[in-house]
Amino acid sequence: MDRVPEFITNHPLLVGAFFGLLSLLLWTSLRTLSRKGLTAVQSVQLLNREEGVPVDIRAEANYRAGHIINAVRFDPAQFETEVRKLEKHRDKPLLVYCESGIRSAKAAAQLRAAGFPRVLELQGGLTAWRAENFPLETHR
Repeated sequence: MDRVPEFITNHPLLVGAFFGLLSLLLWTSLRTLSRKGLTAVQSVQLLNREEGVPVDIRAEANYRAGHIINAVRFDPAQFETEVRKLEKHRDKPLLVYCESGIRSAKAAAQLRAAGFPRVLELQGGLTAWRAENFPLETHR
């Protein structure tokens, strides 16, 4: 422990990089915790117990290849017209997902801003769903 101050003064770039990465890690962790996301297991419970509606924001071809059962296909690029599809589900929780769970955050935020009261995200997206071996529906 006596040599820590000496190390810090001899390697300021290394110490600065360490604290920079540590800050980035903390910021990412706090950001993830603040998102309203559910694990795949929690998502199944939401869909079954509360009649949640899965909202798939992936491309049409990906949707047809396999999606959560009863999912509504939603194209965020056409938000104004697509949001009408979800009006009948306004009182139900919406589970928004993409392939990996990254793009769904923006779509979920847009739906919340449009007045949908319970919008949640599937953490890890359909990749996490598949990892749990949960069923998918396909349209060929």
